[in-house]
Amino acid sequence: KLCSSGGSPVTVNRTVGFRYVALVTGNDTDPSFVARASGREGSGSHGMLLRVNGVALFARGANVIPTDELEGRWSAAAHAEMVSSAAAARFNMLRVWGGGAFLPDAFYDACDARGLLVYHDMQYAQSGHSPKATATQEAELRHAVRRLASHPSIAVWDGCNECQVVMGTPTGVYATFVMTVVASEDASRAVWPSCPAAGWSSGVRLLDALPTGRPLVTPKSRSRIETHGPYQHGSGFAAVNGASRLALFPPNLPIKLPDAAPTGPAHPNVFASEFGAVAMSSFESMAPTLAPKHWGLHAGQRSDNCSGGFERRCEGENVMAERNYPCDNMIEVYFGRAPAGYLDATGEAVFRRQLYQCLLAQALNVKSNIEARRARNELGILVWQLNEIWPTGGWGSLEYGTPVAGQVLGGRWKPLHYLYARSVFADVVAVCGEGGACYVKNDGPRPVAGRIAVRALEFASGVVTPLAAV
Repeated sequence: KLCSSGGSPVTVNRTVGFRYVALVTGNDTDPSFVARASGREGSGSHGMLLRVNGVALFARGANVIPTDELEGRWSAAAHAEMVSSAAAARFNMLRVWGGGAFLPDAFYDACDARGLLVYHDMQYAQSGHSPKATATQEAELRHAVRRLASHPSIAVWDGCNECQVVMGTPTGVYATFVMTVVASEDASRAVWPSCPAAGWSSGVRLLDALPTGRPLVTPKSRSRIETHGPYQHGSGFAAVNGASRLALFPPNLPIKLPDAAPTGPAHPNVFASEFGAVAMSSFESMAPTLAPKHWGLHAGQRSDNCSGGFERRCEGENVMAERNYPCDNMIEVYFGRAPAGYLDATGEAVFRRQLYQCLLAQALNVKSNIEARRARNELGILVWQLNEIWPTGGWGSLEYGTPVAGQVLGGRWKPLHYLYARSVFADVVAVCGEGGACYVKNDGPRPVAGRIAVRALEFASGVVTPLAAV
C-alpha cells in the first residue's frame, strides 16, 4: 500500500511467483567451467538454453503478435484462450515479438497460470521504429517493466527484434540505453541484446545472464547460438507479399535427417527463435470476409500488377492480392501440379479444398522442419508465429481470434496446431526419414520405456502401411 502525493492510499494487488531462470551460454555441465565462470561476466559460445530452478528446458512454442490491428477490439478472454490453446499444444514458451505491442494483463496472467515462460522483446524492431534515448522513451520502458516484472512467466528481457546490436553504431543504443534501463528496473531476470543475438562481452553474469550493474557491451565476433529462419514464403500469385512467379521448393518428405550426433546441454547447441511457413486460414474464417463471387485463392479476378521488395505495392482490384502471401507453391509442392484452372476456380467447394490443401501444406512443412531440428541439438524451438492478426495468408497456427463473423474466440486451430499437440511438441518423439533413418528422443525430465510402431502414409490414397514394430 502506497500513498499518493495528496496523502490518500493507493493499493495494488498482484499475484507473484518464485523461480530462478538461467539463460545458459556455456557448458555448465562441466564443473571446471562452472568454477572458472563464477564471478565472470559476458556470454559463452557453447550454445543457448534455459534452466528453470536448475533443470535444463527444451523450450518449445511460438512467437506472439498482436491479436488485432484495432486495440479497441483486444479482449482479456481472447488472450486467455489463445494462451490456453498454446498450453494444450504442449508449448512451454511464447515470445512477445518486438514489432508488435506490450500485451494486456490477461496474456501474462494466463501465462503465469498455465506455466508458460515468456521471452519478451522490448517493442522495437529497428526498421521504422528504432529507439532514441529520450526521457519519454525511458519513462515508457520503466513503466512497462514495472508493470510486468511481478509475472513469474517472464523469463528473458531482450532489446528488439532483429536489430543486431553493434557497439559504436546506431544499434548500440539497445545496449547503452534500452537494456541498461530494463536491467536497472529488474535485476532478477536474464537480459539479452536482441532476438537473435550472440550475447554480451560484459554486464551480465556468465553463468546465468543476470545483469551485474556494469555497462552492457556486445562482442565484436558473433557466434551462431541463436537463429532466425528459414521462412517458407508463398509464391505464384501477385500479392502484397511473396513472389508473383511460382517458386517451388523441396518438400523434405521423407525428411532428411542429420547424421547421428550426441545431444543435450553438454554438447554445442542452438536456440531457434524464429522460422516458419505461410498458410491461409480455413473457409470458415476466410469466407465471411469475402463476397461469395471471390471465394477462391485467386478471387476470380484479373491479377494485380505488384512490384517492389518486401513491402510490395499492388495496382488493381484483386481482393486476394491484399491477403499477404499466396499459397500456390505450397499446394503444388505437397499435392502435385494443379490441374489447369484449378487455382483460378471459385465457389464454396473448390475454395474449401484449396484452403485445406494450403493448411495441410503448412503443417507438413513445419512438422518436417521441427523433426529435423529435434534430431540436431536445438534446445529452443519457437515457430513464427502463433496467431493471426486477421484472416489472411499468414504464418500462424491459430486463426484470427477476435470473435467477429466467422471467427472463434482466441483463434480456431489450424492443422499445424493439432500436430503440435499430437506429436511434434511431445516430450518423447519417434521420427523416421529418408533411407530408413530413424531416431527416438526424450526431451522430458524422466526416463521412458516403450515400443515403437513405424507406419507409412500415402498422401494420394490415404493408405497406411505398417512397416515395423520394435
